[in-house]
Amino acid sequence: MKKQVSGFIMLFLGTTLLPNVSSFLYSWALNGSDFKLTWILWVTLALTVLLFVFGILALLDKSSLAANLVILLGFSVFQGWMLWQNQMKPWIDAGELDMLDYSRIITLLVALIGLVSPFINTTEKPSTPSIDWQKKWRWAGVFFAILGLGLSVTIAVIVLSGEEFFFTTPFDAYLGIGIAFFFLLAILFGFKKPNAFITAPLLGLSFNFLTEYLWLEQILQKIGSQIGSQIGQDENTIVALKLIIGTLGIFASLFLVIATEKKKFDA
Repeated sequence: MKKQVSGFIMLFLGTTLLPNVSSFLYSWALNGSDFKLTWILWVTLALTVLLFVFGILALLDKSSLAANLVILLGFSVFQGWMLWQNQMKPWIDAGELDMLDYSRIITLLVALIGLVSPFINTTEKPSTPSIDWQKKWRWAGVFFAILGLGLSVTIAVIVLSGEEFFFTTPFDAYLGIGIAFFFLLAILFGFKKPNAFITAPLLGLSFNFLTEYLWLEQILQKIGSQIGSQIGQDENTIVALKLIIGTLGIFASLFLVIATEKKKFDA
């Protein structure tokens, strides 16, 4: 049970880093030798791979708990350092609070929960199977996944068919296609047996869409009056869709996790 909780958390955290890694590879492919490589990018890439590999192994009950804790600790230290450099230190220097990086703050808290969870003693009670109860949660999860799939395809179409955007890039369309794929998997497997290999990545990508919206909203509130005329209706629609897609994905993945009913995440 403890390894499976760690595995779910690690797979979730690895997926939250995946858009950063994908953006790094996308920019590298576009700019080639002009793209500046930094150690932060390599650490992000390494953590993403480790979280994915050991998260999957943990869900299969084939990893060491000690290895999982070391990786989660490394992730926590990296996120904590990034928060200090990009948030706390600038706030102290400026003497005032600025925009919040919700993504790093929340993922740091989740990683800390992952570090503490193996040391919490819990008593597992035998569960009584209830097909009707289970089915209701599955149908709820599938319903939200269907809505999310439709909107994910919509955001990809809007981005790829648009001409000029201020914040949005073609990479946003690829992210829309990526989360649409996991929405589709959630729909297909949701009817039979939801599993953590689908729900954890879907939850991670949905979390990214939601925090991306929160970040853009803060930017618009800060400098919106200066660039308002440069933001078209399509881009406003994209920003709103990120909020909706993120919310739908979080509900879909959590409902499908609950639908497993058992005291562990089935693989």
